[in-house]
Amino acid sequence: MGDDAAADAEREKRKRKQFKRMGKVLAHAWQLDESTGYFQEDAQSTTDNVYCLQVVGQKLDEKSYRLGRHGWEDFARDLGGVYTRHIQR
Repeated sequence: MGDDAAADAEREKRKRKQFKRMGKVLAHAWQLDESTGYFQEDAQSTTDNVYCLQVVGQKLDEKSYRLGRHGWEDFARDLGGVYTRHIQR
């Protein structure tokens, strides 16, 4: 029983650390001079197609990203969608 609690505590610690790092990346992207207007707010975003940093932030707040490599891949995909949309305009 104690091992399960310790494993859960370790998993939660790793998850907090991951979300903190993701938050730092998002904060840096948000503060870029070019990140104004639709780059930060876009009504066309959905949970599958993220086109603005605000939705990425909401997903971070909801802790929607998985723990580990797959979570980082999802986060990178969402940020890539924002930048791709920005570049195409």
